[in-house]
Amino acid sequence: MDRKKLSELVKALGTPSYVFDTDMLKERVQRVAQKLAPTKLCYAIKANPFLIRALDELVSRYEVCSPGEFHICVKNELDMDKIVLSGVYKAEEDVRYAMEQGVRHYTTESVRQFQLVQRCADELGREVDILLRVTGGCQFGMSEDDVRTLLRGQKQSSHVEIAGLQYFTGTQKKQIKKIAAELSYIEDFVRRLKEEEGFVARTLEYGPGLGVPYFTKDDFEEDERLLDEFAALLEKERPYELVFEMGRYLVASCGYYMTQIVDQKKNDAVNVLIADGGIHHVNYYGQNMAMKTPVLSYVPQHPLECVEEEEWTVYGSLCTTADILLKRLPLTDVRVGDYLVFHNIGAYAVTEGIYLFLSRDMPKIYLYSETAGPELVREALETWKWNS
Repeated sequence: MDRKKLSELVKALGTPSYVFDTDMLKERVQRVAQKLAPTKLCYAIKANPFLIRALDELVSRYEVCSPGEFHICVKNELDMDKIVLSGVYKAEEDVRYAMEQGVRHYTTESVRQFQLVQRCADELGREVDILLRVTGGCQFGMSEDDVRTLLRGQKQSSHVEIAGLQYFTGTQKKQIKKIAAELSYIEDFVRRLKEEEGFVARTLEYGPGLGVPYFTKDDFEEDERLLDEFAALLEKERPYELVFEMGRYLVASCGYYMTQIVDQKKNDAVNVLIADGGIHHVNYYGQNMAMKTPVLSYVPQHPLECVEEEEWTVYGSLCTTADILLKRLPLTDVRVGDYLVFHNIGAYAVTEGIYLFLSRDMPKIYLYSETAGPELVREALETWKWNS
């Protein structure tokens, strides 16, 4: 979205607000899909649940990790056959409800969780596929020994088929060496399971956790280079279906956060700006106390009368010293009423912020496309009611 369009939107839509450019989103996802073809894409909806309808024709699956996320899918009338019910904790009532709604694909992260899904499938008479999640050394997934135990007992149920494995260790990886090592490990484990257990996987779902650039000092060409290097790992044919689970990498670049400057002062030697948003709305992976400067646009609302730049520290509206958005930001003739637009905020910020802190309103959310213009998908929400 160019500067002129951002300026028009921020004045028309008001602040604080998020705008997600669905044209940009679709263009990016199509490019990723083409580079990684014929593998399939699975969208982790925790990255931004407001984009699931815009992505529906572009991804093969949705990773759903909580009952709330599943209710979002039901409300949006998503194809239940595209949903993979995942998550480190699954309650029996939630598994049953998902099966009753028609969900066939599940991941299981422990022997106990596998037994739960198996029991629900048997009692409801539903045919389901399971991906066994392999741990990367943290709380997620299960050990190789537990995977082998489940494979040896897989014939105990006529309703459950173990379709393959799932593997994900983390996000914001910017070194192809680490990603290549992970993919090599999990594919080697698939090979060993075939040789030692006679298990033939139909599907391998892998979350590469490709890193995205956020800050002005990041190498933005690295984004495309990393995708090309990852695609080069996939050139050989495989006897199973590869599915890549992605969230941040697909949607981060399509988002904007718009906030207005509401106060201005000089505290000792520091030039201070106060915005009507704050850290409860702005969330970049790797940002802490404004140590880095994200890509942003300054939108003045007056003719510039001074050409000299000054450095400003931008704080949000929360009553805490932690609510600092930008340090030493060079601006020209900045005034109350001007706007700041944060770029690359399409992933996680819309759901990860500390929204209930100080009971301030949650931002409005818009989807934008060139043909449809801005579409309000959520009004600003008062949070004080939830804190009383």
